[in-house]
Amino acid sequence: MKNTNDFELHYDLAEEMNSQELVEIHIGDVNLPTGRIIVSDPFFSLEQRPFSRTVEPDKYPVFIYVSQIDAAHHRIAYAKIKFRPEEPKTWILALTDDLTNEELTDLGEDEFYGFPVESGLACFLDEETNTRFVAKLDELQEKNPESNYYDDVLSEEFMAYSGKNNFSRELGDWNDHKPDADSDNNVIMFASGWGDGYYPAYWGITENGDLAELTIDFLLSEFDPEGGDDEEEDEEDTTEQGNNLKIV
Repeated sequence: MKNTNDFELHYDLAEEMNSQELVEIHIGDVNLPTGRIIVSDPFFSLEQRPFSRTVEPDKYPVFIYVSQIDAAHHRIAYAKIKFRPEEPKTWILALTDDLTNEELTDLGEDEFYGFPVESGLACFLDEETNTRFVAKLDELQEKNPESNYYDDVLSEEFMAYSGKNNFSRELGDWNDHKPDADSDNNVIMFASGWGDGYYPAYWGITENGDLAELTIDFLLSEFDPEGGDDEEEDEEDTTEQGNNLKIV
């Protein structure tokens, strides 16, 4: 059987990101004690397998890339873990460890394997963290079948962590959640573009073949929820780095 890591489905993510006006925000560091990364809707992470490629166990910075829809409306277009400072030269689709050879070879030119979102949230977490996080969800449910982990635990965290940021809604669009207060293991959560959907993630690989980044694409430019024409670009001056990237 061919190893999943032998399949390299390339995509020019850099060109896509550089064609948009985005604001980069560092939203925390994710602890990866095993280096086996899960990207998921936080409330459905039990069913989501980790990616077949792994990284060195460590803490890594997480960034989101925000697009301004209008003066009072922002959406997260991408979310990224950075593993090293070098810029990637190529991008390949991130594949989970449960995909078969048949599933990979049957993938069409414009198709991808990704992860589903049903709560309007996505997250980065380690496989070890996921075991404890799922247990916490179950514990709350067992104590009170009418409980809701977001309402009972996360909502105040989201609001306190990001609700006052100019690029977030008041309820908070990102959060650094620790299932256990006495552990460094955490779940970095963030709003998923326009909300529910099915989204791909890509490994960014350096010229030397090292993993530089892991990026979720929320396909923001492919869906207009209001069905209207594209608005004219704002003429405001901004401090930019690279092509259309503003660092805050």
